[in-house]
Amino acid sequence: MNTVRKFRAPNRLSMLVRADGGVMAKDALAAADAALEPLRAESLAVLDAALAEIESRFGKSAAATRAAGVYQDLYTLALRIIDVSGFLPGSCVDQAAISFCALVDNCAEADAWRWDAVDVHINALRLLRTADLGPDQRRAVIEGLNKVSQRGSKATEGL
Repeated sequence: MNTVRKFRAPNRLSMLVRADGGVMAKDALAAADAALEPLRAESLAVLDAALAEIESRFGKSAAATRAAGVYQDLYTLALRIIDVSGFLPGSCVDQAAISFCALVDNCAEADAWRWDAVDVHINALRLLRTADLGPDQRRAVIEGLNKVSQRGSKATEGL
């Protein structure tokens, strides 16, 4: 009868984990955060500038001229907010801007602005950017925005 011999093949990954000289995950994350920090102020300035431009060109204060605005311009401004919203983790600004893009897309497809919904999104973006809201409150705002965005798409389906 043969004798069973057991052996364990060396695992390269486990050897690398046990080896000295590696960087701990928490240290790598801290270094990444430190490397991004110089970009934070500039990115938040871009976000605030995009929001200000949205308000000045498409907000209630521009009611007389906003109908002449181009859907693509508003969509691009909302995308700019998404681009830099990573510096506001947990703020839901990115989700609000995504909902805004969906609204603009629906308006472009229907070839009709829904100014009440645009105003709601602008106000929500400003609120999420500046107010000290809890996570549940932020989620409620996003749920409301998604309903506002979807309402237009369902209304235009029958056209």
